[in-house]
Amino acid sequence: MGLYWLWSYTIAFWSTVVVGCVQPVNWNNCWPPHEWLAPAVHDYIRARRPYSEERKILEMIDGRHEVDGRRTNPP
Repeated sequence: MGLYWLWSYTIAFWSTVVVGCVQPVNWNNCWPPHEWLAPAVHDYIRARRPYSEERKILEMIDGRHEVDGRRTNPP
């Protein structure tokens, strides 16, 4: 099951984007791809690590916070 996720994303991309953009009625929405593809990839990468920015802020404020927000050494 190592590369199943890659195969799954490839099939989903092909069936959604490529097949959809081949139809002439969708050409206005699909061209130019740099306007919608790059932000979509950025959103996907950011969604892969939820709350990472908030976690970094908490660690900068007080390094004693765990992932779930509880303190390791209660006052």
